[in-house]
Amino acid sequence: MPTMPERELAGKLTRIGVVRGVTALAVGGYVLSQSTLAPALVARASAAYWLVDGLLGLWACAFAVSLTLNRMLLLLRAGIAIGAALTLFGLPLGMVFGPWQPGQLTLLIFVSAGMMTVVGAQMLAAVIDVMMCRAVRRRIPGEASCVIGTVLSAGLAVVAAATLVAPALLLGRALGVGAVIGGLGLLATSARLRGGPEPSSFPAYPNKP
Repeated sequence: MPTMPERELAGKLTRIGVVRGVTALAVGGYVLSQSTLAPALVARASAAYWLVDGLLGLWACAFAVSLTLNRMLLLLRAGIAIGAALTLFGLPLGMVFGPWQPGQLTLLIFVSAGMMTVVGAQMLAAVIDVMMCRAVRRRIPGEASCVIGTVLSAGLAVVAAATLVAPALLLGRALGVGAVIGGLGLLATSARLRGGPEPSSFPAYPNKP
């Protein structure tokens, strides 16, 4: 199966990087604009980014062959991000962090287990992201948006988990600043990528079912 030309692949990766960057800037800007922050809001800000990231992953499956990656691996990556986002949106975080009420300890245990599952899933996603980055950089040497996206997504997972034990305001500020920096980095590297990648002699292999 013929490979996708580097310039065409770069164009697709540029669009992914731009959408990721704009999403990160929106999430970071929104969090930083809040004068008070609840743990649920901080966690769900991470979920908002993952949801968009997962949908982008589904679209990326269309050119998995160009990266010599199994399409199922990218589907798994996208499913993890979307599943993690929906889990955080669905967990009763407001009840856990609200005023004490009967049964709240049981609810806290349930929510903590859900949060740890989300973080574990995102760490698995980070491993897949590293594989994707290696494949991208073999085709387009020096491409950095995939690395920034990996670090940003994993960092948001750590922040989301920390809402169980750390002050929401501190975490929110860290998330906001990190998301803004990550978003700017994604936009900058995407603009550089749009300028034209260096041609690569890396051979293409057919996508495995």
